[in-house]
Amino acid sequence: MKLDTRRWLILLAGILANLCQGAAYASSVFAKPMLAHLGCMIPKMIPGPGGIKVPDPSGAMVPDMTKWALAFSINLACLPIGMLLCGKLADKHSSRLVVVIGGLLFGAGMFLAGFSNSLIMFYLTFGVMMGLGSGAAYGAIVASAVRWFPDFRGLASGLAVGALGFGSFVIPPVAVRLIAMGSSPETGVVLAFKVLGIAFLAIIVLASLVMVNPPADYKPAGFVPKVAAGKAAPSEGLSWTQMLAKGKFWLLYLTYACGAFSGLMIISQASPIAQSMTKDIINLKDPKAMAEAGAAIAALLGLANAAGRIFWGAVSDKVGRLISLAFMFLITAITMFMLPKLVGSTGSYKIAAVLIGLCFGGYLGTFPSLCADAFGAKNMAVNYGILFSGFSVAALVGPYVAAAINKSNGSYAQAFVVAGVVSIAGFLLSIILKIGDRKTVIAVKNQ
Repeated sequence: MKLDTRRWLILLAGILANLCQGAAYASSVFAKPMLAHLGCMIPKMIPGPGGIKVPDPSGAMVPDMTKWALAFSINLACLPIGMLLCGKLADKHSSRLVVVIGGLLFGAGMFLAGFSNSLIMFYLTFGVMMGLGSGAAYGAIVASAVRWFPDFRGLASGLAVGALGFGSFVIPPVAVRLIAMGSSPETGVVLAFKVLGIAFLAIIVLASLVMVNPPADYKPAGFVPKVAAGKAAPSEGLSWTQMLAKGKFWLLYLTYACGAFSGLMIISQASPIAQSMTKDIINLKDPKAMAEAGAAIAALLGLANAAGRIFWGAVSDKVGRLISLAFMFLITAITMFMLPKLVGSTGSYKIAAVLIGLCFGGYLGTFPSLCADAFGAKNMAVNYGILFSGFSVAALVGPYVAAAINKSNGSYAQAFVVAGVVSIAGFLLSIILKIGDRKTVIAVKNQ
């Protein structure tokens, strides 16, 4: 098979493997039944005298979402660790072995999560094992896509990472059906983890069989690297130590964290947030209707997430990465500031979910290309793993902030405002990076 044809097969295999790994982003549909299964319940709070929150006199209990936020954060915080542990192996040898290792860890972690009888075990399986496995496979797949498609880096990386978003669209309705097969939501959720774990392990390992790195000097037919007039050529392959010495890296790191913050805040708890925001138009006495409404929003976020990675990846190839980022941050900020006003309307909340998902996906679809453009593709797996840790910082903070604010006052409204402010900071960082690039161009022209 010719290399120019083979690269599409490799990209397709990577998309299939990453689709399975979208389970982490779809995991909010597991939250309430799994927390109930683990006994992580707290008294329901209602408005008391003077507006102060007091426990519901009926003794009603609700899931403690801060416990779920921590599990989600551990999972995503382990992603860059998995990338870095296996990055050298993927860069120097083949991505195949790395994707196999990642698939085994990810699938086994999800399967064993179905046997969790304590919060610690769930953190170790869903959080650590799945996170490390996903990081290993994801990093190798994205690096491979960027290397095989030097002519369409933005589009290729957008397609590769977009699969995770599409997975979070496909998986929620499947998970809800599996959960419904149990005698109760608590028994159904452990069944769902076991079934999906086995399925994902098999799919990722099979997909890995075609994964290989391109030859060192590979260029697609007809492709000639171009450098715009007066623009400095990108680095061909900085080591991670050389990259860390660049001021641009740290600005990109902070920008990545800002971009991921708001999206992870919403995605980590999409189902509970949706149920909370639309509770006045959904029958609260019908748990199944509530679960389906939450799953629908989670799936919609996933679809928008996938579309955003592909759309913004392609746009960034045309108009530039940083200009694209600036627009994403503005859209996210405006949407977040408006979100508290959308309570009670599923139509307007769905529009907001689409905008947030599109931009969140855009950040993830654009940053791999930004990394390759700035620091070269040679050490992409390791370098992007380090840059991706900015995403994990947001994973540790964003979901917890949302859960803690909701736990404190029974509303996510203040959390949305915080996310809006962080998005404004990301917009300003994008502008600073763009100004820095223009100064570089002027300096080159004057040489």
